[in-house]
Amino acid sequence: MRGLSGKVAFVTGAGSGIGQACALRLADEGARIAVVDIRRAAAEETAKTIEAAGGHAVAVECDVASNEQVSAAVARTVEALGGLNVIVNAAGILAAEGDVVTCSEDDWDRVMAINVKSMFLTGKHGVPSILESGGGAIVNIASVFGFTALPDECAYDASKGAVLNLTRHMAVQYATQGIRVNAVCPSDCDTPLLNALIGEAADAAAEKAKLAAPIPMGRLARPEEIAAGVTFLASEDAGFVTGVALPVDGGFLAQ
Repeated sequence: MRGLSGKVAFVTGAGSGIGQACALRLADEGARIAVVDIRRAAAEETAKTIEAAGGHAVAVECDVASNEQVSAAVARTVEALGGLNVIVNAAGILAAEGDVVTCSEDDWDRVMAINVKSMFLTGKHGVPSILESGGGAIVNIASVFGFTALPDECAYDASKGAVLNLTRHMAVQYATQGIRVNAVCPSDCDTPLLNALIGEAADAAAEKAKLAAPIPMGRLARPEEIAAGVTFLASEDAGFVTGVALPVDGGFLAQ
């Protein structure tokens, strides 16, 4: 896609799943990648994969809910890769936390910190660097459950709704300053996060089939399909697109 070669992309949650798929796809398009993850070994593995394919990447260990660590991660990215043009906020959790009665305060705080506060922090510390680099794009991973409700996931639902409106706010705020801000909204996706949610189910395939049943296309999303939408929104092909919440959901929200 146009306009990504030589750009610098800061991708959170890039050690696995959707974040990793985004890092690999953006690298394939010629971007230099800051592979950001709280798990150093996972970040290093993704970076090695990018380097082995002829790309350029640096692994950055970071707790995205920490103001100090995000600030340091952005600074390291700019120093190591020469600037900052794209932020992809893919770090997130799904804690099976319950409804508003059963959800613990700790679970609520943890989900909101990782799913929402992290995007506030990457914006706080990343936007000045994007502006210094001449503009760019931010893409936030939201969810179809930012539009509709998932039973027994009160914090997750609330967090993804917040991501959508934070995305709109930032899109309007920076529209005249050369920064486009959009969101991608997946339905259930076949990732390590989903596998962890299924846990020790006797028949994981049957559990995945249940999750896929409400999706008109009849299957779970693949991380690479989400990454394709992210890459489009990060590229110059989406040069007049901002404030959008793009479903990549197999038709889930069309019902």
